[in-house]
Amino acid sequence: MIRKPTFLKLHRWVGLTVGILLFVQAMTGVSLVFRDEIERVIHPSLIVPVRPTRLPVQGLMDAIHAAHPDAKLTRLELPRDRDQAVLFKSTIRKQRWMTAVDPFDGHIVRDGRDNSWPMEWLFNVHEQLLAGPVGETIIGIEGLALLFMVITGLVYWWPGARRLRQGFRVKLDGSRDLRWRTLHRSVGAGAALFLLLSATTGVLMVWKDSLRDVLGTVTRVERRPAPSVPERKGAPMVAVDRLVAEAQATYGATPLRQLRFSSGGRVVAVFLDSGARTVRPDGTTQAYYDVYDGRELGHYVSGTLPASSEAIDWLYTIHTGIWGGIVTRLILVLTGLVFAGMAASGLWLWFSRRSRRRGRA
Repeated sequence: MIRKPTFLKLHRWVGLTVGILLFVQAMTGVSLVFRDEIERVIHPSLIVPVRPTRLPVQGLMDAIHAAHPDAKLTRLELPRDRDQAVLFKSTIRKQRWMTAVDPFDGHIVRDGRDNSWPMEWLFNVHEQLLAGPVGETIIGIEGLALLFMVITGLVYWWPGARRLRQGFRVKLDGSRDLRWRTLHRSVGAGAALFLLLSATTGVLMVWKDSLRDVLGTVTRVERRPAPSVPERKGAPMVAVDRLVAEAQATYGATPLRQLRFSSGGRVVAVFLDSGARTVRPDGTTQAYYDVYDGRELGHYVSGTLPASSEAIDWLYTIHTGIWGGIVTRLILVLTGLVFAGMAASGLWLWFSRRSRRRGRA
């Protein structure tokens, strides 16, 4: 049987290995919880005067191509607030670009590479450490390390059912090192459930495709369509507003949330609000179209999917804290701050312990 001091050593050395990265993950995650609200403050140009008539979506896309003829659009995001600019993501000369457009008159209010948008830069750090797929894998390993640390920390901390209250006691009358050590243990134990939830959802999101493959061996799993359309040189393309209207006529006249472009821009995915189909707040109805003839190539509708697919889609909703509105988002911020504090205090405790040993030597 493994003794408790062994769990402490494992907990300590895993923490020392990934502590700094976990601190970065915690602080970037906290910043992103209220990303939309923060961007309205740091980018006041995104707030536009509301007017009676909005331009069609195709008109906004034409404004982007007029400013950047070589831009390859990848995504269009419509904000929920009427007074906020529409955001386009694209690739220009092999660089990722973001452009905000006034939806009422089509003029560009902010434009630049994605790393010139602070919140997008933080998102890229949080999701991939600015290192693409390799960084995403490192994030997944960090999540596994956090799961291990929470479990070993709880095993070492566990005082027994009869002394449970004492396990949350912070010894304020001892040395500074003792105060920090007992605070580290009691706060970690108190936040363990939320840390486990954050780590588990984060890890499963990194390896979401593998999770689908595993679940697909025991139950039915529906994947998002990934259609491809060959290029037809000289052939006219259907205006995206027609595709949006087609999706709304087929699946319900709910608000447009996103457009995503794939297969070299020859496939357009129309993301509509799911409406009453699902209780998931970020659920969407997705319809995929061939831009040459407007033919539907597939769909993915939240609330009508197999239970396994719905559960996988809930991972992002839970991880970002949006499932319960402002309350769960605030809980997520507090969890992230505790997470960062645990990483920092753990590193400090290790350094303090080494300093004392050197002093005695």
